[in-house]
Amino acid sequence: MTDDNRPATQEELEKARKAAERAAAKVAELEAAEATRLDAEAAKRLERTREYDKGFYSRWRKVAADANESEGSTAIPAYDPATMGFLEVLIKEVAIEQKRVYVRNHARRAESTLGIPSSQSVVPDDRYRTVDIVEHINALIGKEAGRRAREFNDALEAERAEFINGG
Repeated sequence: MTDDNRPATQEELEKARKAAERAAAKVAELEAAEATRLDAEAAKRLERTREYDKGFYSRWRKVAADANESEGSTAIPAYDPATMGFLEVLIKEVAIEQKRVYVRNHARRAESTLGIPSSQSVVPDDRYRTVDIVEHINALIGKEAGRRAREFNDALEAERAEFINGG
């Protein structure tokens, strides 16, 4: 490296440093402007959040009443096999089991009347099968009710977000 090249390199280095300082100052200026913009947007969102929540609080009972009415009547309908297919199948299954118990009881009584000792009985012992209808129905109801409630909540959340975001 010769001395002739050295001053030129120093000069270029100085120019680059000054350009970097100017660029850093510009970045700092832009970052400050962006921070100000974000602060202003956050303040607007906070104000919209308060405004929405104040409005919602003033009408929450109406929203709750509308939610109650959204599913129609909640009165338990009278049993109608034509409209309660799922329940009808379960009722039939339990009825069949109960009828089998009656048949076995009659068969045992017949064996007794005929003098057949219990050691020679061909009538099987009762095997009680538990058809846990209530648990099954509760699971189905919980799953479907949860799905509907989540849809309702998603709509409420979307309404709130749209309001807050200025939509």
